[in-house]
Amino acid sequence: MPLLESLTIKNFRGFDALEIDGLSKINIFLGKNNSGKTSVLESLFLLLGMSNPMLPKVVNQFRGFNSGTATQLNYLFHNLKAENKPSFYGKFSDQSERWLELKAQYQDNPEPILSDGTGISISMPAINGVDLNFSIKKIQDPKKTYKSSLLYENKALSYKLSGDYTEELQALFVSSDKNDSSVLARYSEIVKRKEGDFILNSLRQFDDNIIGIQALPDGLYFDVKGFDELTSISMMGDGVKQFLSVITAVAAKKDSFVLIDEIENGLHHFAHKLLWRSVVTFAEQYNVQLFIVTHDAEVLSSFVAVLEEKEYAFMQDFFQSFRIVNTLLKGYKAYRLSFEGFQESIELNLELRD
Repeated sequence: MPLLESLTIKNFRGFDALEIDGLSKINIFLGKNNSGKTSVLESLFLLLGMSNPMLPKVVNQFRGFNSGTATQLNYLFHNLKAENKPSFYGKFSDQSERWLELKAQYQDNPEPILSDGTGISISMPAINGVDLNFSIKKIQDPKKTYKSSLLYENKALSYKLSGDYTEELQALFVSSDKNDSSVLARYSEIVKRKEGDFILNSLRQFDDNIIGIQALPDGLYFDVKGFDELTSISMMGDGVKQFLSVITAVAAKKDSFVLIDEIENGLHHFAHKLLWRSVVTFAEQYNVQLFIVTHDAEVLSSFVAVLEEKEYAFMQDFFQSFRIVNTLLKGYKAYRLSFEGFQESIELNLELRD
């Protein structure tokens, strides 16, 4: 599987423009609150699944925009202006390239809106969908261009796929929502491959009271020491939920891309090293490229400690961190640190998130 090596974002959410070069196997994004770290993950998700017309709606749902109307699509555009077309470009280790542009669609008959103070009714175009114009170029092939669409008509959602394009890449997004409804499906797929024991063994290191996991039609259930019946995942703590959510995402698909927002969410500090060991192990085992956002200094320190361990030291060469900064003179910049620089910053207690 080729790795994504660079990403360019334009006119998406808070970004007017951002370029990220030097991506590796494991990538951690840092920065202040509202610096755009989650928007980077969303950009990656859109680009890696560029033919899927539902993804613009999905990334808004990650943010809690669940209005069910086309109005929510405005949040995709920089400064909420639909003329600012979000665009994304990525280049991969096999020299292949892909492009994606989101273009607003408008209602044929705009509704009249009362203008401020004049009493005159004017018509303003209202967005009712987006076109996803996307292209791909492989090293020995010409650039090919396609289009899919997402449309809201009479409050009903419809979409149109590009019939002559088949997506070859697989990407999974683990949002900061503690109630990840996709865990059941991911764990079931792992069990079908007869690899459920990998997940159970990792989970038992987190909590040795867990004897087993069962994927039932209505959800995941745990066999816990001292309990007469299986226990629903909804009754387990946030730490167990987050641990399981992350490791099943990394182990779910071979040769895939996994995007994790706020990896520390709900985890006690004692579990940080356990989680990182599992993440690194599964990323190597299943050939997964990771893109991770965290706000927690202890999580970063734990990651350095794990990669200093003999068993995982080889992954130091496959790690990069990026600090997203909105500079006064040059706009948004992504400052890159290799493992050595990242390690030194942690040891000197330098603030990587600012």
